[in-house]
Amino acid sequence: MTLPGHPPAAPATRRRWWLVGVVVAWIVAVAALGWWSVRTDPPTVPEQRDIADALPVLERATGALFAAATADDRAVVLGDLRVSRNCTVTPVRGGVEASRDITVYVQADQALKALEEIAARLPADFRAEAGASSGGRRVGLYADAGGFVAIDAAADSTTQVLQLRVSTGCRPSADDADLDSKLPSATQLPDSLRRALAALGSDDYVATVQEVACPDGGAGRTYTVDGVPAPRNLGRSLEPVIEDATVVRAEPAGWAYRTGTDSVVIVKDADSLRVSVTTACS
Repeated sequence: MTLPGHPPAAPATRRRWWLVGVVVAWIVAVAALGWWSVRTDPPTVPEQRDIADALPVLERATGALFAAATADDRAVVLGDLRVSRNCTVTPVRGGVEASRDITVYVQADQALKALEEIAARLPADFRAEAGASSGGRRVGLYADAGGFVAIDAAADSTTQVLQLRVSTGCRPSADDADLDSKLPSATQLPDSLRRALAALGSDDYVATVQEVACPDGGAGRTYTVDGVPAPRNLGRSLEPVIEDATVVRAEPAGWAYRTGTDSVVIVKDADSLRVSVTTACS
């Protein structure tokens, strides 16, 4: 029925098809925009770059941190690449996180000063910041290395051992990423390592080596020997090699010192020692 003065109502079927056409056009437009964005826009979250994309950024950041942490009054140890497959990118999607640590040994009451100096020596675009919190009882450092790779550290202000970590955060896995590298053995050892081992009464050893490329060329390396028998008095045994060295830390649990441009770190574990020597960028 049509009232006088009013046009006939449009059939319901015609209205439904019009709405369907609008919805379909909207879906096509959104899909096209998403396709274009994925291929042209830079990633905005870590989940948009897989672990293979993140590893080169991680290594460059580790090299920059290694160079910044090296100083005459500190001893450093370069850590290996660690991979965790226990993280999740989404509630239903597993991921991979990679990290490398640089352990820095500092003299007493120098933790904050060391972190501030390291932050100042990192590249400007890392926007590194270091400071104290909790009324001066805690110290920390944070830097953004780009590519969603971060550098961070947090410790008590009285510590003499700082652990700075470079990490990728949780990323999608990648079939072409080499995540299970084996530590190579080293036959050509720094003289400072040979002398330290000789002072500890050890001449039978195999060292593994860690390496990172430095920002200005060359590489920094850490040579490590595990399972060295611990002498009864560690400090007394080391007297021949620390006479002209800068002692950074001297405790029953371990020593750290600088000799020339090398860092020597000795850590006690039960009845054995881990002896590490790190050579500066060269």
